Amino acid sequence: MLAAVAAAGALSGKPDPRRFVAVDARARTVALTLVAGYDQENNGFNFDGYGRGELLIAVPVGWRVRVTCENHSGGRHSCDVVPGPMTATPAFRGASVPDPVLGLNPGSKATFSFVASRAGSYRLASVVPGDEEARLWDVLEVTRGGAPSVSARPGP
Repeated sequence: MLAAVAAAGALSGKPDPRRFVAVDARARTVALTLVAGYDQENNGFNFDGYGRGELLIAVPVGWRVRVTCENHSGGRHSCDVVPGPMTATPAFRGASVPDPVLGLNPGSKATFSFVASRAGSYRLASVVPGDEEARLWDVLEVTRGGAPSVSARPGP
């Protein structure tokens, strides 16, 4: 059974972040869609219209996260969960698209799945060279309890 995900709301003029997240509480699974180049926000360097850490997804420890990464831009991008800035090493086993440094071709998509096994703050980032510098990243917070949530906040 899919449950509504809690959200703090969208930033002005941006899409509702809840439309990119689905929660199955019974299966302890979060399905997340990350669309690179969703629109022209941040010169097209965004996931779902958000970049620079504006989108925050919270998932409790032990939950499975299924990510669908779609590349709607004209260049290559990837979707990865990394432990911090400027690293291409996944934070969890299976937490990246294949060939993350090369990235996905324009118009393509890939999926991956991982268990959020450690509490902490991680980046949802494209690790294609130059993408993080262009601020193509958001935040995954793995919490010690509670329920999954999504929120938007002004980026730095």
